[in-house]
Amino acid sequence: MVIEIANFPLAPRKTEAFFNAMDQAAVLLRAAEGYLGHTVGIGVESPETATLIVAWRSYADHVEQFEPSEPHEQFIGMLDGLYEGEISVVHVEAESPQRPLSLSMSQNDD
Repeated sequence: MVIEIANFPLAPRKTEAFFNAMDQAAVLLRAAEGYLGHTVGIGVESPETATLIVAWRSYADHVEQFEPSEPHEQFIGMLDGLYEGEISVVHVEAESPQRPLSLSMSQNDD
């Protein structure tokens, strides 16, 4: 499995529109060969940046199948004008999905 991490520098006052467009564009992601799931959020330290995280079956499913496709062009087109500058993308090799981290919290009733 490969995790794609894409950072979008948001255009001023376009955060809500970006997330609305991303909700609609997600249909194109879900239909892509090798798509396993995604999430999108806003930066805590940099609220002017949205981060899209997509799990792909393989690197090839993303860069050789989806990126050169018409659905990818449509996906980016739906976000056009809602971000400024270059989208930065990195890929991380992951053996398998990890279970969520479980933090145990203890309360002291003293």
